[in-house]
Amino acid sequence: MRNRNNYIKLILILLISLLFNGCLFFPFGSLYITSNPSGAQIFLNGTDTGIFTPALITNLYPGSYTIMLTLDNPTMSSTNTVVVTQRQTTEVYLELFPEAQYRALCVGVDKYKEPGINNLFAPSFDVFRIIQVFEHARFGERKTNFSVVNSLVGEQATRSNILQAIVSSFAQANDNDISYFYFSGHGWSDGTVTTILPYDALLENYSRDITVEELAATLGNIPGTKVVIIDSCHSGGFIGKEVLTREVIGIKNLQRYNTSILESFAWYDSGREKGNLATGGFKVIVSASGDQKCFETTKPHPIDGYPYGYFSASLCAGCGYNSFSFPYPADINLDYKVTLDEIYQYIYSSLFYLDQDVQVYPQNSSFPFIEY
Repeated sequence: MRNRNNYIKLILILLISLLFNGCLFFPFGSLYITSNPSGAQIFLNGTDTGIFTPALITNLYPGSYTIMLTLDNPTMSSTNTVVVTQRQTTEVYLELFPEAQYRALCVGVDKYKEPGINNLFAPSFDVFRIIQVFEHARFGERKTNFSVVNSLVGEQATRSNILQAIVSSFAQANDNDISYFYFSGHGWSDGTVTTILPYDALLENYSRDITVEELAATLGNIPGTKVVIIDSCHSGGFIGKEVLTREVIGIKNLQRYNTSILESFAWYDSGREKGNLATGGFKVIVSASGDQKCFETTKPHPIDGYPYGYFSASLCAGCGYNSFSFPYPADINLDYKVTLDEIYQYIYSSLFYLDQDVQVYPQNSSFPFIEY
């Protein structure tokens, strides 16, 4: 009997030993993680481990793990998925790369200096809404937000201020970064020259305007990808506001305006020597096709009660403005991203009742316009 009891005790000791060594019920594995540069914070399956590379992480259940490494100064990151095997140490080396930074300049011109250029109602409120969209955006694994969101409205939006603000707002951009330029206000074309009108535009000629070619060149000198959003045409639409002495309402001129915008940015994107500019180039979305006006209304917006441009209100709604809750209306595949093509499709469909067809460059683009 004593021998039997000793035998049972021995078995129990062996079982306990196996249990505590993780060899029986808990067949753990390990990860040894290194990076370049070192000192990166380690996240496993989205959870902060509190440790930094190089590091050995033990007692991991076998299976698939998503490793994310982040570094704050400079801002860099890397992500990979690995498989942990029981009683094995899996070695992982990750190269960290600079993260994209997001910046925006939003311009809304509802007041004009010259009495002959009729004022608009919606642009400053449209700027308010697009800023809300940008401030709620979260990009990538680290949920990066906009580091800069600047605005110019009304009397602030002079020609020189707009051009200077483009340079200053995006001064820190590099080839990895994304720069957004939004404009709401009057536009003009004589069939050859196409412009947007700043606050101090002149009535008799376009010498104080900003030509689309100027805008493309100024933005084109900024490294990285440029996202251009323009809500303008020759008319205020709903109440028939006009830049009177420039004869901008004629169909001949209307046929050039938004078409010319897309052509100008597409030409700069593909037709110029870019030097050190990133290959991402331009992503452009404008409020109407070339032979259409675009419209605003003084009717209260259903959320905030202020006037709105139909294009800008639709763009903001598709990007979550009306509730900022999942899923955003334009997020067709429910992946927490609204691509350039998705927001184009959403606006196009939502404005079907207006003679105003949104235009986009490039078409069918999977570029993430907004993430959340």
